[in-house]
Amino acid sequence: RLRRPTLGISTRHPAAGPRPDLMAAMAVDAVAVGATVRVVEPPEGDSWAKFRDRIGVVERAVPGEDALWVVAVKRQASERATTHVLRSPENAFEFLPCAAAALELVSTAAPAPDYSPEGRRKEALTGDDADAAAAPAARVAVIVPFRDLHAEQKRADHLRKFVPHIVDFLGRHCADYRVVIAEQSADGRKFNRGQLLNAGAILAAREGCDCLVFHDVDLLPSDELGPWYATAPARDAPVHVARVWDRYSGNEDYFGGVAAWRADDFSRINGFPNNYWGWGGEDDEMMRRSQTVFGEGFSMAAPTAGAFEDLEGLGLMEKVQLLREHKNWKCNHRWELRDEHLETWTTNGLRRQNGELPVTVTATEELGDRATKYTVDLALAGDWTDAKCGLDVED
Repeated sequence: RLRRPTLGISTRHPAAGPRPDLMAAMAVDAVAVGATVRVVEPPEGDSWAKFRDRIGVVERAVPGEDALWVVAVKRQASERATTHVLRSPENAFEFLPCAAAALELVSTAAPAPDYSPEGRRKEALTGDDADAAAAPAARVAVIVPFRDLHAEQKRADHLRKFVPHIVDFLGRHCADYRVVIAEQSADGRKFNRGQLLNAGAILAAREGCDCLVFHDVDLLPSDELGPWYATAPARDAPVHVARVWDRYSGNEDYFGGVAAWRADDFSRINGFPNNYWGWGGEDDEMMRRSQTVFGEGFSMAAPTAGAFEDLEGLGLMEKVQLLREHKNWKCNHRWELRDEHLETWTTNGLRRQNGELPVTVTATEELGDRATKYTVDLALAGDWTDAKCGLDVED
């Protein structure tokens, strides 16, 4: 349902600290109807937070308000209504009440969506999201969390099969690629998939990768899936590639196995959580973050054809039984972390309260063409979860 601005609304985001610098971001007299602007500080409220740093156009001044303007920002596909107003022109846009000091003037040469009545009708009828559409990735990173600690899991064997397969696969399908194996050091702690994937994403960013494919080491993709690796997903629309596999096809809220992301969207949700020590839970947190940032109606795209070879070779019930036999492998504090989501997601990921997640690489090994294994020391959170990271912890 279209939300119209409320007069007198605060333009301070609840998590924002004092931003006196914003007062100089745009002089009041620089704001004018039709100006292209960046929303530096969205209005207060969780429903507005996702519009931070979006480009919009000043539609009109708010009558009776001093230096308060309505900015029209194009909604992404996942943010649009799916009910009777689906084809309404206004459904393609969000209208934000913003103070001039919360806006940043963008060069008149910068591309901006057409907010004219005719442009709105075209958006509603065609669903044209060309500026956010899927496109060939300039450089793909396949990021694999890895640790060869438990003999029963045979991870070293999996890695020996995975690397030549994925290098050959990417070479056939992608213009450019990197394979980043993020290996957890021998730190005496449980496996931490989420933080390893964050470390891999940071390393991939240093290589200029714009598409990130988070990938388990025991899944080998078939050629039919090549386009899903070679194409950067549309904005706000990460792809659950592994859903084509029957084990993951029954749960549309699950992120596990293989998932492809635009690097900028992954950054917007602040990546994976860093403190899920042990198996399970970090993918559920990714869905919560995606719904918080992209909207409650968020859902992942997925292939309809293709297959994975499962190197682990365990059925679902065999997998469950293995974990029952090794309770200390699991993340047994994931329910408590779930309850902390709204308070912690912005500072528990790629970015922390004291800056970017540190990535300490202790060793590197070249495994193949553009494929590197990085052994990394993981960071503790400095909170109650530090006591849950030990290999023998079962509660």
